[in-house]
Amino acid sequence: MRKIGGHVSIAGGLSKAIENILKIDGSCLQIFAGSPRVWLRQPFAENEVYTFLDGINQYRLGPVFIHALYLVNLASLNQNIFEKSVNSLVIDMTNGARIHSAGVIIHIGSHLGAGFDSVKDQLIVSIQRILAETEGCDLILENAAGQNGKIGSLEELSFLINKVNSPRLKVCLDTAHLFAAGIDLRQTNSVSKLINDLKQFNLLSKLVCLHLNDCASDLGSHRDLHANIGEGKIGLEGLKLFINQKEFQNLPLILEVPGDNKQGPDLKNIILVKGF
Repeated sequence: MRKIGGHVSIAGGLSKAIENILKIDGSCLQIFAGSPRVWLRQPFAENEVYTFLDGINQYRLGPVFIHALYLVNLASLNQNIFEKSVNSLVIDMTNGARIHSAGVIIHIGSHLGAGFDSVKDQLIVSIQRILAETEGCDLILENAAGQNGKIGSLEELSFLINKVNSPRLKVCLDTAHLFAAGIDLRQTNSVSKLINDLKQFNLLSKLVCLHLNDCASDLGSHRDLHANIGEGKIGLEGLKLFINQKEFQNLPLILEVPGDNKQGPDLKNIILVKGF
């Protein structure tokens, strides 16, 4: 059966993620390896890793993804922010290897209006450095909605994938980001064009995960606003059309929706997706 899950909290300990994903009847999961809004990162405690892996095996959960903290900006010209970004990702990747994670998913960052060409060399070097300083865990680049100079268009992802040329560099597509970037997932011809573009850009074989989110902003708005499944501008039929393309059918689905109580993915949203 297809793996369907969501982003869940580890507040109270790493093993809480197991409890939280089971509550919403998920079979795969995504976590933060620490607070998403502070730079502090540290290795997972040995006993926490053991308990977590025991739960993963017992309940046959997985894959497990780690989402990098929101402060990361590999395109920053501020050396302090850049070094903190790289170092936090190295720790996340190291923790990812310890819990047998399928990879660390990152928002690459923003060029703040300077243009992709002005930062592309820095991005290549930073990604190569992160991969060189870690092992046993993949680095997964996520597409962006295109707001505020955010890096992550299909063309930009393709450039970085091809230049770095590492089997450990992968891609995650977020449906809300695709829609906000101007790709109408409600239309068959638009979805077909997306798939052709992914093939052309050599990204389809690099896809390891889909972030399944409805979009609270308009098509092409370049605003990163997630909505519950069926409650946004993409809608149930659009999301169903997208995930059932044969090219995507084997990819795990991770929900990052607000949930009815604004506490994140819940059982209601999971059930809706299973109905697809």
